[in-house]
Amino acid sequence: MQAVECHQPTTVLPLLQSLRLQLVQALGAGVGVACTGVDGEPDLLWPAERTAILKAVPARQREYAAGREAARAAMQQIGCVPAAIPTAPDRSPVWPEGLTGSIAHGGRVCLAVVGRRHQVHAVGIDIEEDRAMAPDLWPSICTAEELTRFDQLPPDERGRRVTRLFCAKEAFYKWQYPQTGRLLDFLDVQVTFSADATGFVVRASSGGTPLPQCTKEGTLLARDGLVLAWLLGPAS
Repeated sequence: MQAVECHQPTTVLPLLQSLRLQLVQALGAGVGVACTGVDGEPDLLWPAERTAILKAVPARQREYAAGREAARAAMQQIGCVPAAIPTAPDRSPVWPEGLTGSIAHGGRVCLAVVGRRHQVHAVGIDIEEDRAMAPDLWPSICTAEELTRFDQLPPDERGRRVTRLFCAKEAFYKWQYPQTGRLLDFLDVQVTFSADATGFVVRASSGGTPLPQCTKEGTLLARDGLVLAWLLGPAS
């Protein structure tokens, strides 16, 4: 796949190029991947997209524009003509017919992953700054079982592990919601990391009852002060 040129500061360009190459290699052929900075140009948004950010602060407008710019670049990489990607009332992206994708922002980086629905089925990706999550947020993110596991870690590792858990749950939500329409809470989702913490398994339930189409394996990548999580393909 050939990269599509996007505007970003030269200081972050090597990171974006390296990150994109690693994701392309991990996700495989048939998936478009674009990485940009977070300072997009709102004036370049398509008319159908602008209504979503009319009342947003300037920083959010730039971030939103960067996401749409990255998504169109990813679409071109799989041979699709660029098109508008409006925002649904639930704030999720409305992808052109036959496509599925995911957009994420974290730190200095915006990511977009797009595939043809009949090939990819579903995709969810999230990116966060790889730093400790504030302890007062842990109970709203972690299940009781997850908190118990984290208690076994050295104290200085727990906050960053919660951030990685948060990233995995966000990616899972983006993967499952277009398929199921379920509004899941963080505590509805249980994440188990692999021994080397480069992969994870997610299971979702409601009232203790496992939900169909809500068990999935994902991948975790930590580098350059960022942590990424993604899920690709049909449900397990």
